[in-house]
Amino acid sequence: MNKPVLRWLLLLLCTLPLRLWGAEILVISSYHPEYLWDRSYNASLEAHLGSNHRISHFYMDTKRRSPDDFDQIAEQALAFYRQTKPDLVVLGDDNAINYLAREIATLGTPVVFLGMNENPRHKGLVGHPKITGVLERPLLKRNINEMSQLMGGLDKALVLFDSSNVSLTAIEDEFKTQTEFRVGQTLVNSQLIGDYGLWQEAVLNAKQNGYQAIFIGLYHTLIDEQGRHVDEQQVLAWASGHSPVPLFCFWEFSVGKGRAIGGLVLDGRDQGAKAAELVNAILAGAQPKTLAPRAALRGEYVFSESELARWRLTLPDKWRYRTLWRD
Repeated sequence: MNKPVLRWLLLLLCTLPLRLWGAEILVISSYHPEYLWDRSYNASLEAHLGSNHRISHFYMDTKRRSPDDFDQIAEQALAFYRQTKPDLVVLGDDNAINYLAREIATLGTPVVFLGMNENPRHKGLVGHPKITGVLERPLLKRNINEMSQLMGGLDKALVLFDSSNVSLTAIEDEFKTQTEFRVGQTLVNSQLIGDYGLWQEAVLNAKQNGYQAIFIGLYHTLIDEQGRHVDEQQVLAWASGHSPVPLFCFWEFSVGKGRAIGGLVLDGRDQGAKAAELVNAILAGAQPKTLAPRAALRGEYVFSESELARWRLTLPDKWRYRTLWRD
């Protein structure tokens, strides 16, 4: 083969979509490998991207590390990015997005984010030439309204989140700055608590304070009286075992026997699937700026059969054919 033809073939190969050859994809997660949300969206990402790509991971562990460490962790993530030299980066959840999206995009690498609770427009990410992604919008008010139907009406409900910035952002869109408000006929009190002892008191005193149900949100950054992080699975199991009223949730990872009853919840698999659609489009030649950020599915009915039985609750017939069971 003569040199002009060879050069032409090499040029043609370089212009083919990356996905025909397999791409180097780096997933940088805000949290840790054991976190069920991360496990869920990562499994979905890999399933929808296919096996011809090489996928590597970096976990920032910001649920269990102090915010004082975040700048250093972000530098470590960037060092890993430079070492890996990926064709595309996926950023999971707000901390990774806030610390890394614009910096990595500036270095010329396309970025697909997922699990973003904040408004991407406020961060300058809408229409960015190198960035697009998937939004996370918890169904707080709608879920409370639906579970009120399940219980035959709720006069008063307690919403509990930890006091992380992610929790504040997650509830800000629907609750604004209100700590007490009405959802239909239900008076809702919303509390952000960072101390595990105070969290436990809120759960134990729920019934005597007039609450008929607790809706548990994020509980992953609670600290004990020695200032140590409390394992999220310990928090959830304790709340399930000690709550004097039914315990519902907003995310699928909290549902199960010895955990929360369930609800109309968000699932990390939907985030991963929608992010994979964007990754595949970019690897096929689309420009990120032409792919507007979009929300994943608007929630699924997910319940624990054993927890429903324990609280003597029965699902409405209209939900049963749509319900996923976690036991």
